[in-house]
Amino acid sequence: MTESRAQKAPALRDALVAAAALTSMYALFIGQGLLLVRLGLPRSTAAALIPVMLLVAMAAPMYLLFRYMRGSGPGLGFTRLGHRGWHLLWQTPAVVVAAATSSAIIGTLIGLAPDKESATNVLASDAKQAAPVLLLLIAYLLVGPVIEEVVFRRVLMGYFDSLMPAAASVLLTSALFSAAHIAPPAILYTFFLGIGLALVARFHGNITASFIVHAANNLLASAATFAAFVALL
Repeated sequence: MTESRAQKAPALRDALVAAAALTSMYALFIGQGLLLVRLGLPRSTAAALIPVMLLVAMAAPMYLLFRYMRGSGPGLGFTRLGHRGWHLLWQTPAVVVAAATSSAIIGTLIGLAPDKESATNVLASDAKQAAPVLLLLIAYLLVGPVIEEVVFRRVLMGYFDSLMPAAASVLLTSALFSAAHIAPPAILYTFFLGIGLALVARFHGNITASFIVHAANNLLASAATFAAFVALL
């Protein structure tokens, strides 16, 4: 039987293309955030620029990657949920709670638990300067899951599946996913989140399900970040 396009296993070339697209997007995203801070623009001006900056950072990498995936690549992997879709009602909170609990426990044991008081003091002392970057971060958190699920759960995990056992593939993909988030507490949380997203994608046989869980997680993170920042203003 000929393998369907949506289920075609990614190859090394696909993994390299996906990694290049994600790296370029992160570079553009971080560069624009630093530029906002350096320019010291008023918050109203920065907020107006954010949609344009987010489009600049994501449009070209996403377009080129998705065009490649649909052309000579293995396909995007977004398919219908099917009769198992209702499981997301419990899988979504389970993944988020499990990731938060695991990262809190491990973080405390190895000394990576976030210092909330220090973080609060930093934001409070420089709230106006931090506002543009935080708004840009929130915007990315709401849009980023699209390309991250394609890169990590569709391409990289699919490629690693052809090289190693499933458990090793899940762990390696989650490690790379967490490393892309830079800050130690975020790295720890996204490692466990990545495991949960990988298991959800495997359970449903597509990344539509893992995207939904990922987007829900980021929506909660965005809401919490925005609420904490507003409280300091």
